Amino acid sequence: MNYHVEHHMFPLVPFYNLKKLHRVVKDQLPEPLDGMGAVMAEIIHAIRMQRSQQGYFVNKLAAEPVQSAV
Repeated sequence: MNYHVEHHMFPLVPFYNLKKLHRVVKDQLPEPLDGMGAVMAEIIHAIRMQRSQQGYFVNKLAAEPVQSAV
């Protein structure tokens, strides 16, 4: 789903404006995975890790924290 993260960050933004929103916030988002296979591999790995480490989670951070201009 295109702009899925943006949709969850700002659910009141209409779908036809999500591309514009993405351009504004893309430097604050982690790099997307390359295809559905990579996504499924990450999910399966996380599930397996959670069997032995209850608090395991996939940490997705943007490359550099962005300083607010406010």
